[in-house]
Amino acid sequence: MLTILGFAMIATFLVLIMMKKMSPIAALVLIPALFCVIVGKGAHLGDYVLEGVGQLAPTAAMLMFAIVYFGVMIDVGLFDPIVRAILRFCKADPMRIVVGTAVLAAIVSLDGDGSTTFMITVSAMYPLYKRLKMSLVVLTGVAATANGVMNTLPWGGPTARAASALKLDAADIFVPMIPALAVGLLFVFVLAFVLGRRERTRLGYLSLDEVLVTETETVLVGAGGADTTRTPGGAGGGTAAGLGAGSGDGDKAPGKAAHAAVDDRDDTDRDDTDRDDTDGDDEAFQGLDPHRETLRPRLYWFNAGLTVALLAAMIMELLPIPVLFLIGAALALTVNFPRMTDQRARIAAHADNVLNVSGMVFAAAVFTGVLTGTGMVEHMADWLVGAIPEGMGPHMGLVTGVLSLPLTYFMSNDGFYFGVLPVLAEAGSAHGVSSLEIARASLVGQPLHMSSPLVPAVYVLVGMAKVEFGDHTRFTVKWAALTCLVVLGAGILFGII
Repeated sequence: MLTILGFAMIATFLVLIMMKKMSPIAALVLIPALFCVIVGKGAHLGDYVLEGVGQLAPTAAMLMFAIVYFGVMIDVGLFDPIVRAILRFCKADPMRIVVGTAVLAAIVSLDGDGSTTFMITVSAMYPLYKRLKMSLVVLTGVAATANGVMNTLPWGGPTARAASALKLDAADIFVPMIPALAVGLLFVFVLAFVLGRRERTRLGYLSLDEVLVTETETVLVGAGGADTTRTPGGAGGGTAAGLGAGSGDGDKAPGKAAHAAVDDRDDTDRDDTDRDDTDGDDEAFQGLDPHRETLRPRLYWFNAGLTVALLAAMIMELLPIPVLFLIGAALALTVNFPRMTDQRARIAAHADNVLNVSGMVFAAAVFTGVLTGTGMVEHMADWLVGAIPEGMGPHMGLVTGVLSLPLTYFMSNDGFYFGVLPVLAEAGSAHGVSSLEIARASLVGQPLHMSSPLVPAVYVLVGMAKVEFGDHTRFTVKWAALTCLVVLGAGILFGII
């Protein structure tokens, strides 16, 4: 019964948020509370919630101070060179912009922290998507999937958990998986290329006589003296004048209205586009202002050194990550903004993101607390493991890889790696499958895991990109699952799994 109720609770949650019948915060709180009562353990709801909050409180603290720290680093211009290089590559081509999103997300993911990756990626790419009226779920989907592949780095979490759970060396798990993961990352770039081509077909190809990338702000010159050609599908088409930084005017073809480039899309694209964020042709196109008052060019190397030291301390585990970010945020604010008024202004500037993300994390604590406290997670895992046919025993590596997709999506990494993985490894050892092979296969589901409603970082992503979580889920899950299967197939082909 608990197995059925567990799956029913998760399904109810996903259906309601994807249909936009409830907000994620409300669904994360009310649905598990209802199912806790249905299970007959309503009297213990408070205990489950407090236990869940206690478990996720360090994560919430980490995200809160990480947002402040990296927000300050973005304010002072630490990431401007990377952003500038990506924007120069992207120019005004939707295909290049989507590929640039994947590249930027993959590069920043080297720090092992999803929240950092999403903050930097969205801050850099959101203005381009907004100005060119590109689908924002493409931004969130590509960033999350790229980060999911890179999340398998030894300091990213899953590999370390697998090594700890099975008492193995993290390098022995990760290094042989590099070829398969490289194929997975290459597939993400190919996927970005395909999605970018689709965006170019939907919106038309923008060819600008002059695209200025001044510092980190892209300026589209239109009415001020540059002719702009919009060619649907990348070939042929008419000319349009007057696409400037704030106009958005221009003819798709002679005799057609300017907005036809946006409205003339097939039905498959309509669900993938965040309509709420494509309004306002008159909205000014502003990226990271190269003349913003918060820039601190004289402190660039201090900020770079502080960030490198912070990431090194994270990897070496010198202190708990929340403590490191707390100290880092305090140092960054004090050195870059010595005046109290400036410090308060920087904290206030990032308060919305902090509140949204931390609130979502504590709401998720209700969901995970009930799921774990009532025993639903344990029963669901036991049922799935028990459903494995006896004849699949010698192929437990493949079975583990396939199971890692739904299990890491519906469970936390801790629950999967410390609760389920040892059971799978024991079942594999009975059929001669090594624990190393099981551990490697368990990493396959990470691209999908990064879009799980139980991952706090995904709320940073959708919150900053102003995308509904349900829209992100509906768009991303299929591509992330396909990426997982590509990694699994590559692992089997290379003899790793």
